[in-house]
Amino acid sequence: MRSAINIFILLIALFFVSCDNKNIYILEGNIKGLKNSELYIVSDTSLRVDTIRAKSDKFTYRGVSPTVEPLVIYMENGSVWITLWVQNGEKFYLTGDVNFPEMMMVKGGEINKLLSEFKTENQSLIKEKCDLRDKLSTNSYLSADSNLNISNSQQSSQLKNVNQILKTRAQDFVEVHTSSIASLVLIQDYILNIENACDIQPFLNLVSADVKKNPLFDKLQILCSKDLQTKTGQPAPEFKIRSIGNDTISLETFKDKYLILTFAASNCIFCQPEYNELLAIKNIFPQKELAILTVSLDENKDNWKKLAQEKGINWTQAIDSMGWASEMALRYNVFSLPCNYLIDNKGVIIGSKLRIDSIQTILKEKINIKTKNNNL
Repeated sequence: MRSAINIFILLIALFFVSCDNKNIYILEGNIKGLKNSELYIVSDTSLRVDTIRAKSDKFTYRGVSPTVEPLVIYMENGSVWITLWVQNGEKFYLTGDVNFPEMMMVKGGEINKLLSEFKTENQSLIKEKCDLRDKLSTNSYLSADSNLNISNSQQSSQLKNVNQILKTRAQDFVEVHTSSIASLVLIQDYILNIENACDIQPFLNLVSADVKKNPLFDKLQILCSKDLQTKTGQPAPEFKIRSIGNDTISLETFKDKYLILTFAASNCIFCQPEYNELLAIKNIFPQKELAILTVSLDENKDNWKKLAQEKGINWTQAIDSMGWASEMALRYNVFSLPCNYLIDNKGVIIGSKLRIDSIQTILKEKINIKTKNNNL
């Protein structure tokens, strides 16, 4: 009799556990090489942050997600992270090595399955990409730290080639899996070039109506639309900012002039050579024809003022101490420095995210044409 009662109690317990599991998801992880056992788990929809600890590289987490949504796990004080897709009623398994986050695998759910298959099929390429990126990063750091000129041309070329192959394979994946959110993830991770975000539009057009309902689609579409607004041929976005002389300047301030609009910062290594090039351009073209505006994203204004004095920068400057949160930088889709635009004397962008030498070439052509027309 007692054994029958025990079996009945066990069945009841199992019933309630199974009911509870329908209202939660369970994530189990085994991540090798963790130096910091503290993990931060962020729900994309609710933006809730939970902190858990791994024991012997293993952890278990229970969460709530009525719909399919991305879950981000930050490791090693936030320097490493992985995104997986979760939903109530399912169990997920995360495995991998913290030193190779791109190769972490997730079991459970159709989206994770497809993404893991893509990683497995392209494992050697993804690892090569990570290795090349790390080497380039190390060389850039050494160059800046020791004032050495370390050539990265071969590795940069190899990385570009690997990225192109991965991009092509991701494009093939999207064309086959148009009804899966996994396609949006691969568009974001392998096809999207943030400097030319509008190039992803053909692939966004491929995905099914159900996939387009996912918030990730909206995020990618916004990036694409914003990028289109700062392409060559578009009216330059309006702005209003205070110069270092405390004057209010806007697009109207430079009316009837060509304007070189640059974004920079005092700690930007790749900005350094451009200051001399801009000084040379300033000396070539008359002030009535051309203006230059540099917007510094330095949060500490004194850092920029010191640099400007050292480099002899004597054109119009503004310091937006909001840094990367600068409204003007957002309007002009500034994601890296330096970032240069050329705006014509009618307020139209005629050069988007160009090198300074390319801007000089365009200016020589445009201002020469204008001078000839005036002489007719």
